[in-house]
Amino acid sequence: MAETPITEPGRDGPTAGPWDIAEPAATPVAPAPAATARPASPGQEFAWNLVSTLLLAGWIAFWAGPLAAVALVGGVFVHEFGHLMVINWAGAGPSRIRIIPFFGGAATMTRIPDSDFKGVLIALAGPAFGLTAAAPFWGLATYTGQHAWLAGAFYVGALNLINLAPAAPLDGAKAFGPVLARIHPQLERAALVMIAIPALAWAIGRGSFLFAIVIAFGAFRAFAAGGVRPASRPLSPVEWAASIALYAIVIAACAAVTIAAANAAGITLAIPRFGGHR
Repeated sequence: MAETPITEPGRDGPTAGPWDIAEPAATPVAPAPAATARPASPGQEFAWNLVSTLLLAGWIAFWAGPLAAVALVGGVFVHEFGHLMVINWAGAGPSRIRIIPFFGGAATMTRIPDSDFKGVLIALAGPAFGLTAAAPFWGLATYTGQHAWLAGAFYVGALNLINLAPAAPLDGAKAFGPVLARIHPQLERAALVMIAIPALAWAIGRGSFLFAIVIAFGAFRAFAAGGVRPASRPLSPVEWAASIALYAIVIAACAAVTIAAANAAGITLAIPRFGGHR
């Protein structure tokens, strides 16, 4: 059967009669919507977090023993929960905690804080609240009379103290970076890159190559993008002074817990050098 061409009335060609069946006009077909990635279901997210936590705990237990695994994995959760609470309070949430195998954890933000001071509070909330994870180990040591439990408190304190180092992408850089940027934006950039050099040397000297990669990536971002923080309202003079004071207080608290737990547990704190310890 030959196909009958469809022409408009008034033009050359046959026209439809009163009893003829008119063919419907062709309508443009809307393009199919692009496929989008479906978000993970709660069950899938729980399974991934569980697997990530077990991998992290197993990796720590392999290198440092089961007590270190319990202390550090628990410390990571408490540390990140501190970030999460302040992220939600600052209007940058809702936040979620994600465990990163072989590295640690992260509390996500859905939007940028509207001021640098809120960013400072978010950064310091993790180490400050994270210290509370040391309390159970102090309690166990007091109850049992065995100071070996305080090694767990040492791991918790050291975890939060290291996070306060002003090297990107650690919490210390996010807390102290706005202080430097208040003086001059390029000062933050230069300081983060310069601090990364001894941090890299320390990590490589201890054989912590994964940590070295993280520090190197943070330094690259700081050098290439001019900083690691998104633009927000800069610190006011009062906020600038408060940020320095809070940063110093949290460092002092973490250092006090770490040193006290190390002394009570009989842990010798070695001074790292490029080739090892001395």
